[in-house]
Amino acid sequence: MSGADWDAFWLGLPPRRLYAALHGAPGATGVVLAPPLLHELPRSRRFLTEIAGEFAAMGLPCLRFDYHGTGDSGGEGEELDFASMQRDLDLAVQALRDRTGVERTVLLAWRGSALALQGWVERAAVDLVVLWEPILDGAQWLRELVEGDAAERAQRPPPRAGVPRTTNPADGQLMGFAASPRLRGDLDRARVEGDIARGRVPVWGVVRASPTALPLALARQLSLPEGAPNFNVAAAMDATFFLTPPMRDLVGELGVAMRREAFA
Repeated sequence: MSGADWDAFWLGLPPRRLYAALHGAPGATGVVLAPPLLHELPRSRRFLTEIAGEFAAMGLPCLRFDYHGTGDSGGEGEELDFASMQRDLDLAVQALRDRTGVERTVLLAWRGSALALQGWVERAAVDLVVLWEPILDGAQWLRELVEGDAAERAQRPPPRAGVPRTTNPADGQLMGFAASPRLRGDLDRARVEGDIARGRVPVWGVVRASPTALPLALARQLSLPEGAPNFNVAAAMDATFFLTPPMRDLVGELGVAMRREAFA
């Protein structure tokens, strides 16, 4: 799909305006895409846009957005934490319902976004949650980010006269993006527990083909094909993901399941 196939708009009011884009026409089932965090967001922006277009072409209206303080949304990166993410999720879900009149709403959450869902899913107006390669242990991921950040800083060339460059982690950034003490604390305490898969809202997973990839009792699990984009912190920070033919087939399988099957 081309850029003309979606409608970009603002959610909320200043200073908490969120960038959002709606793909597709009204349908019975709609999808909200909750993006990954920090350096994984710009790396996967094209990828998520292509997936939204695939869903829309299947008759599944799809809304993607940037959290407050990230991407093209208003605010500063230091304002991002789990509480703000949950407010943004509420706004995005309601916007999809208001603009399309969908009868069923799916939240498709990437990676670190899954960590903010504990406590939110129980009260959210969604009918299905799909976790795409979710981070299950926030403390472990935070350690990986800190280690990856240190490695990236060590690779930077030495400062040159007149060229500002910092390698000091005291600047509050992780992998080149702001990470406040609140967000770090949220990550350090967060775990995706089995309760999220035993609540009133069914939970599906999209994971790499491994029997231990996602130790949760999921209602449905789909396996990523070989060569699927790798979010690993060791990947190049400027790496960009593309929707390859095998990935397009997987997205099609997920779309068909969301559109046709009962959420149970």
